[in-house]
Amino acid sequence: MADASGSLGTDPTHTLSDEQHRQNIMTGVSIAMTLVAVACVGLRVYTRARIVRNMGAEDWTMVAAAFFVVVLMFEILIGAKLFKLSFSGASLTVVDMQNNIKLTLGIILVYKGVMTLIKISILLIYLRFAVSKTFGQLCKGTIYLLAVYQIIVIIVVPSQCRPLHKLWDFIGTVQGQCISANDFYSFTSAFHIAMDVWILALPIKMFLSIQRPTREKVELCVVFGLGIFTTICSIVRYQYLRLFTVSSDPFAASLPINTWSMVEVSVAIFCASLPTLRPLFSKSQRERTLEALQKKPPTIPRVGRVISIAFSDMKSLDRDSMSTISIGKEIEMGTFQMEAPPPVPPKDIKLRDSIRERQRALMDLESGGSGATSVDPYSETIYLKLGSH
Repeated sequence: MADASGSLGTDPTHTLSDEQHRQNIMTGVSIAMTLVAVACVGLRVYTRARIVRNMGAEDWTMVAAAFFVVVLMFEILIGAKLFKLSFSGASLTVVDMQNNIKLTLGIILVYKGVMTLIKISILLIYLRFAVSKTFGQLCKGTIYLLAVYQIIVIIVVPSQCRPLHKLWDFIGTVQGQCISANDFYSFTSAFHIAMDVWILALPIKMFLSIQRPTREKVELCVVFGLGIFTTICSIVRYQYLRLFTVSSDPFAASLPINTWSMVEVSVAIFCASLPTLRPLFSKSQRERTLEALQKKPPTIPRVGRVISIAFSDMKSLDRDSMSTISIGKEIEMGTFQMEAPPPVPPKDIKLRDSIRERQRALMDLESGGSGATSVDPYSETIYLKLGSH
């Protein structure tokens, strides 16, 4: 990309056949790495949707990232086919240079968006395993920070010059201002590397505190530690970005940046998706996952106190001693599922009618009605739940 002053420069060391060969490598790597990324996400979706049957927000976020990786690949292929993307300035016309700069803006936006989506997907996985409120808040805070960062990128990249076409004004006839694009892109690349390191370090304490065998803890750390490869790719790309900022031919110097951008996003998707593929390749893991999903939630005893209400022969008792209430020992009154507690029963009309009948029978007994002598001594015990433990 041209700098703010519009200086271009050329590199006569590149012949046309050499430039075409370099471009072919860039396009070949782009296609190959895109296929790897899409294949990983496809296997991930199959595993999560068909085997585990538990597609989550982190999976859909990764699907969106894979979609934009495909967009990024087509941007590079179209640029290579139509605008001689990554050829030296000596081999380009002014129109080719302008189209290269315009296309580069789109490549930057898509690349930054893909990296942000991948990081958010990883953080959403972390939230599934969050065992403390602090860890969950750190994950959510990082997601919000990445969202704000992406909004800033979307605003700044297409407005880095006012007016924007000053960015491809090579003779300095357009009046306006441009920010220091090199400084901005160096900052965004450093920010991504810092986020990679932060995301790698974030779950270490949580993994160590999990009550699992040491072997399983090591496996978890190794799986999530694969993100180190993404950080390495980011650092390599950052080094080429630094070379780009001091290059006398920024058009040719953009080739390794575009190539490593494709490598970085594809490796990031692979590393972020690999932990979700264990049920696909491991029969024992698949059986454990299915068993965990099909297993009923644990039950806990529902304990209460017993209230025994005994009704005796009403005729032989005073009005104040017609009933006696005794509280018995705590007993187990059955079990209930943790996720589905028993519903509150509706008001029972029949119970109210039964109470009224008992009240009428009591009145008949007190009045010495004809039906009083035919009423046998009557007792009933009602168990009510006073509380649970």
